[in-house]
Amino acid sequence: MRKILVLALLFSQFAASPLRADEETRQRLIRFFGGWYSWYPNTMIQVKGSREVEIAGFETYRVNRFCDSKLHQESNVALVDHSRDEVFVGEVFHDLVRRMAKRSFDPAADAPQIEGSLSEAYGLPVKVKLEEGMARGTLKSISITIRHAENAPVSIPGFVSEDGASLLIGEFHPLSSDAQSVRRRLMSDSPAIRPAKGEFYVTEFLDFQCERCRVRAPQVKKMVTEKGGAVEIRLLPLTKVHDWAFAGAEYAAALANVDPATYSKYEEALFSRDGMTAAAARQIALDIAEAAGGKEKFESELASGRARERVARDIRLAIRLGLSGTPSFLHEGNFVSGERELFEAYLRAKVAPTTRPEAAVPPSRPAAR
Repeated sequence: MRKILVLALLFSQFAASPLRADEETRQRLIRFFGGWYSWYPNTMIQVKGSREVEIAGFETYRVNRFCDSKLHQESNVALVDHSRDEVFVGEVFHDLVRRMAKRSFDPAADAPQIEGSLSEAYGLPVKVKLEEGMARGTLKSISITIRHAENAPVSIPGFVSEDGASLLIGEFHPLSSDAQSVRRRLMSDSPAIRPAKGEFYVTEFLDFQCERCRVRAPQVKKMVTEKGGAVEIRLLPLTKVHDWAFAGAEYAAALANVDPATYSKYEEALFSRDGMTAAAARQIALDIAEAAGGKEKFESELASGRARERVARDIRLAIRLGLSGTPSFLHEGNFVSGERELFEAYLRAKVAPTTRPEAAVPPSRPAAR
């Protein structure tokens, strides 16, 4: 399990000949994943039956996304639970050697191996716990807790097969629903930071230590504002690669809990300076809080852990939404990554769509079988 997890997701090297997929299920998966993958023009979705992972009670499909951008071509395994009419969305890992050994999953012996593999993959400490009494058919439910900072655990759901050969990181969603509705539901569970009001909202997940965020955040904000909307903020510090990103996010959360209007001043101050550190970010936030008459409340938000909890909550939400990089933008449940001019193209198509039929581009369409 450890070697397979560190190397990659399950790909075709372990695959047998593809099955002929049930046509109705295939079309529903095309529709769902066409909305789940990040938005890109001229996207095509291909779904085929697969034997890559065989788990009793579930059908396995290989989903491929094709488009003009090599960066946006994706492939993943989807498990369908017809008894509940749900599809698993997330990462699927598989150990063929373990499957052939036909050993039952042993939490005491196997969980530490999974923890080691995931800790290496995430670059952060990971703990795995078997959730007793929450099995899903032949899948055992587990929780995967990633420590992003001191006292900042982020727990995400997962499953492991009875033989311990298959590990799933993610969750099941109704196949009867579209992906955009699933994302909107997940985002409705907790509020974002809203420094301003608008006729519509675009959600941005950002990292204050991310150079592309520094460039793209003001560009996207300008266009959204011109269209009558506003940008709301979610905090996604990439702690694996950025040393002060979590601290910077925590100070932003503390300010937002005091008064969301102070957040914009903080973002502008951080993005306008080079050579930032955690100490410098804290001083900037403290100065802004003091100027707004909220110094004591700011310090209380930090001391109580509420600011840290808000950051951890946003990180968990990002993982559940399928996001892994910054900046990431969401509008009406659609996910758009942070490449130059990409969100602008999306927003032009959504807010002011062209009237020429030949120029209209669907968000996704099925590829040839």
